[in-house]
Amino acid sequence: MKRTIEHFKASLLAGAVGDALGWPVEFRSYNAIIEENGSSGVTKLQLNTQGIAEITDDTQMTLFTLEGIVNHRYLKKFSSLNESVFQSYLRWYKTQSGMIVSLLTADFDLMSYTQLFHRRAPGLTCTTTLAKGIMGTVKTPINDSKGCGGVMRVAPIGYFYDKDLAYDYGCACAAITHGHPLGYLSAGAFAYMMSLIFDGVELKDSVLQTISKLEMSSLAKRQVSLLNQALILAESDQSDIQCIQTLGEGWVGEEALAIAVFCSLRYSNDLIKALSVSVTHDGDSDSTGSITGNILGAFLGMDAIKEEWLKVLEVTEIVITFCNYVEQHDKS
Repeated sequence: MKRTIEHFKASLLAGAVGDALGWPVEFRSYNAIIEENGSSGVTKLQLNTQGIAEITDDTQMTLFTLEGIVNHRYLKKFSSLNESVFQSYLRWYKTQSGMIVSLLTADFDLMSYTQLFHRRAPGLTCTTTLAKGIMGTVKTPINDSKGCGGVMRVAPIGYFYDKDLAYDYGCACAAITHGHPLGYLSAGAFAYMMSLIFDGVELKDSVLQTISKLEMSSLAKRQVSLLNQALILAESDQSDIQCIQTLGEGWVGEEALAIAVFCSLRYSNDLIKALSVSVTHDGDSDSTGSITGNILGAFLGMDAIKEEWLKVLEVTEIVITFCNYVEQHDKS
């Protein structure tokens, strides 16, 4: 059964929760995380002095991807989606660089929310590339980066577009800043997978179909291999951390997606456990947590997310308001 706007909302919110869970431990070793949090790993949101669970550039850029989609799809402001998303990414960069921007580009203006202006260890590839003001493309790569900053932000694409178009758009939007094939193919694969999930496809089948799609490109062999490993490991008797260490640390796109897929498959009916596992490892915890949340939020819906988390999450109001805006435009 095709999933609804409520599942899209859950995808964004669960992704933000995963981001917030992983942010405090992003640069911590697995052993240090266990020593500080106990054998179960990260299970609680860490709050700042204002009682807020902070999100990072992963959620910020995901929301600005959505803004770019809205500007292109509803408001017809740009002729191509990647140009529209590029302009939104430039707006995100301005929130990180301290520049003052007054221009409104959409009826729903993300830059009216001051909580999106916080700089929380944004990816170097994203900031340095966007600072140049030049848009990379698949055909004209802007660099040779395959960091996970391309894949972690494209989940919204899967809600709005059919799987094959989502794949192409995912690649195009990641290639704006990440020029290595695995930097954008991982994003295309993620958008393709999300489109399948939003269409009602079961989780494992969505992964298998994504692998089949990737096998059409000779440049995607490494991603295909890691996703196949994730499938096998999810059903193995190895410990969570052993499996994740086999897949990598998540700093690069193909590893981040594979780790998130592993966590989502192993704990497909338990968002809380999946998110905990997805951030309790050596590596890019907020990105793997964010992608895992995007996947399982879309698959399981709002009921899977703890109400107490939503009360303290930094962007709950933004996500709900933005999704209401999307729903209104879809009906009009």
